[in-house]
Amino acid sequence: MNYRMRTLLIGGVIGAAIGVLAGWLYFNSNVKVDATGKEQLPAPTAGDALKLGLSLLGLLRLITG
Repeated sequence: MNYRMRTLLIGGVIGAAIGVLAGWLYFNSNVKVDATGKEQLPAPTAGDALKLGLSLLGLLRLITG
């Protein structure tokens, strides 16, 4: 396995782990329980999604910088 493939594989694993952690944190901080006891997760607003996307682009820019 050459260094490029190894780098992509390690980056993919790290990215997946960060994605799982982010989903877990979002779920635990925003879950609502209705009257019947079911858990509901409200959808993020368009503004929140835009802020997250721009933050991720800024982070990637710093890494590749």
